[in-house]
Amino acid sequence: MGSDNITREFPLDRADVRLRIGIDAHAAESDGSGNCTYMRGLLRGLLKIDADNTYFLYVTESQHPFFREWKLPPHVVLREIPVRNPLLRISLFLAGMSRRDRLDILHVQYIAPPLHGGRLVATIHDLGFLHFPHTFSTLFNIRSRLLVRRTALRARQIITGSAFSRSDLLRTYGLPAEKVAVIPHGVGPAFSQRASEEEIRRVAGRYGIRRPYILCVARLNPRKNLTTLALAFAALKTSPGIPHSLVLAGRKDYDSARVIRSVAQASQGDVVFTGFVRDEDLPVLYQGADVFVYPSLFEGVGLPVLEAMAAGVPVITSRTSSLAETAGDAALTTDPLHADKLAAALRRMIGDPKLRRRFREKGIARAAAFTWEETARRTLDVYRAVAAGGRPEEDFFAATANSMSPRRKTRKRP
Repeated sequence: MGSDNITREFPLDRADVRLRIGIDAHAAESDGSGNCTYMRGLLRGLLKIDADNTYFLYVTESQHPFFREWKLPPHVVLREIPVRNPLLRISLFLAGMSRRDRLDILHVQYIAPPLHGGRLVATIHDLGFLHFPHTFSTLFNIRSRLLVRRTALRARQIITGSAFSRSDLLRTYGLPAEKVAVIPHGVGPAFSQRASEEEIRRVAGRYGIRRPYILCVARLNPRKNLTTLALAFAALKTSPGIPHSLVLAGRKDYDSARVIRSVAQASQGDVVFTGFVRDEDLPVLYQGADVFVYPSLFEGVGLPVLEAMAAGVPVITSRTSSLAETAGDAALTTDPLHADKLAAALRRMIGDPKLRRRFREKGIARAAAFTWEETARRTLDVYRAVAAGGRPEEDFFAATANSMSPRRKTRKRP
């Protein structure tokens, strides 16, 4: 991708271009975060299904490897914002650039430019900063409390990934029901592509992992509940016939030093911290695990659960927040606040090959229903409806708020 792609304009008088859509895409540069996974998946999906509309992607690093992997088509323009400070980036540069580009729609995650006066779509994955404020920095909490609410009230449409988060948004901000659309996230095809035993050994060795192992993929943040997992693992290891190590794969995050210390103390050893895992290695790491466990206290979706299912790994997860909704009947759920219950779930899964096989098969089938192309189609429906001055014609699971099932037949509004 050459530098000329950064400023390339699309002809304004082309009749088949219906919308000028701006996306705050800087999160795609934040390797290892859920916001990054969502943004990369959405962008790949949109570019795969939509060649008609013009897309302006506002980024801070136009030469990031993620953007370099594409040869940008003529209907996609990268706009590089020269600062990373969120106050300046959003309030000044994103506001000014989006106005100059005469957008029909601006799509952001969580926070929009305060002075943006155009049609706004906002993805708000969850309100973790309100429910678990101690797991975020003070500055992040203050900024989020002030600006996410403002964005939610001003947006023409809010997108979120689960019925749980939809209900939380409606209740917390007093929003009208039709304003929040549930659009499930997807799983990339790489997670379902089976790796060879040799490749699994090679990737595991790269991160200092020996098999067999129990895997958790999560940032090292107190909200991920890794200390309780370490206590459960220590209890599990007192049982005979458990040669497994515990692998914690994820980058450092807020208060990660304390998390690492408490995990090391609670687990009594045999824990591997891999740090950030490269995108090309992550599906292989999943596939090498005997069990995947995700004991998070609060999630808007819990994408690692779907990724593990797609990779064919039996899953244990929390029955809190959105996680039971995401898992459906394809995972073993448990109370994440009690290490003994989590240990019992691990012991049961590891000790029962038939149970592992059943959850492996159920997980593969469930994950197959979640694709980024479908996420993009539903998001494009939102763009079109908002640009037309209305709401999406589809109810986006409002009538079945407890389901994360595949897309159903469209129901027209009267």
